[in-house]
Amino acid sequence: MESINKLEKTIEGWLKPIPHLPITWRKWLGENVWWLTLLGVILSVIAVFTIIGAMFTAMSFLGSVNSIYGMYGMTSGSYSSWWMISSVASLVFMVVTVAISAMAVNPLKAQKKKGWDLLLLVFIVNIVSSIVGVILNFNIMTLIPGLIGIAIGAAISAYFLFEVKSQFNGVTAVSKK
Repeated sequence: MESINKLEKTIEGWLKPIPHLPITWRKWLGENVWWLTLLGVILSVIAVFTIIGAMFTAMSFLGSVNSIYGMYGMTSGSYSSWWMISSVASLVFMVVTVAISAMAVNPLKAQKKKGWDLLLLVFIVNIVSSIVGVILNFNIMTLIPGLIGIAIGAAISAYFLFEVKSQFNGVTAVSKK
């Protein structure tokens, strides 16, 4: 937990000079982030089951293709296995993110610091997941744009996450502009 606190302080230092949202917006986000998180959890659970179904469908299709290739003494390559490894890794990260987000709903509703800390953990897991996804789908043409996209998405997410931090118990406000 010490390293997460250190990371929190570092990110907070980066965001300190950036203009802040009006106090009323921060307050609204802080009070309503719990149901936005709950909505995200519900939609993500639906997505997890949809992805599992799609993966089984793809596996059966790829199995059929491999069988047809096998009948003629050809191989279809290992692309299907690499795709499956990448998909399973993404699914595992998604399940972890959904679980942590679900645990955050009640503390967020009560505006406790624990809820915000869990959102910070979700933020970190999402960044790691994105980086792993870019690496597993390694393509020289998409590596740099993928990493740039991750950086931009992380910066935007961090901005909003740290803007609502002052709305949770035990947290001091970054700025009262």
